[in-house]
Amino acid sequence: MKAKSILIVEDDLFTSRLINTFFERKGFITYQAYDSGAAFMYAADKKIDMIILDVTLPSDSGVSIIQKLKSISSCPVIFYSSIATEEMEIKALEIGGDDYINKQRGLNVLYTRINRLLSKDAIENETTSATVSINNILLNAELSQCHIDGKIIELQKKETKVLDFLMRHKNNLVNRDEISYVLNGYAYDGWSRSIDLIICRLRKKLKAANIPEGAIKSLRGKGYSLIEQEFIAT
Repeated sequence: MKAKSILIVEDDLFTSRLINTFFERKGFITYQAYDSGAAFMYAADKKIDMIILDVTLPSDSGVSIIQKLKSISSCPVIFYSSIATEEMEIKALEIGGDDYINKQRGLNVLYTRINRLLSKDAIENETTSATVSINNILLNAELSQCHIDGKIIELQKKETKVLDFLMRHKNNLVNRDEISYVLNGYAYDGWSRSIDLIICRLRKKLKAANIPEGAIKSLRGKGYSLIEQEFIAT
């Protein structure tokens, strides 16, 4: 059985190491992030099965970043916090948390809850998250390949990340902040042209496979949207 991976988003070094050691001994692959930027980077770069998220972080709060985190990685998120108020637990669950555990309850309780969520998630998600398909156009993010009408389009790593994100959010606006989080782990700086250049390269590669450039629509001053009905080889 393949080992499951956990992203630990915890700014306290001692607590992070304690959680990390505990789950490594349980056979998990673990990653440690000490702030929101590192959390976004790991969520975008690694195949994460579960996220343990602290409520209080250096520059943000777990509650404020969970929706952004879940737009990058669809895995379950457990809040593991020293804050024991009913108000915080309700808020964390309402905003998208899959569970909320007070740190005083200990790591064994956290471990049991994680196993329960992983079992539930495995039943609900039998297909691999490494691939996404629209109109018989298949993107394999692990191989950085797009399969179109028998053709294989080789993509660079960043091109793959952007196309994967656009395909998973088809027909919706994807702003530059979201793309920057996927690529870099931080918000768009307002002046870099790197995202636009990646989109430009993507359009050219897709056009070579007879997908119209307009399939990835630019929304001036807002971002981009992949249009499902146009994302098809003509």
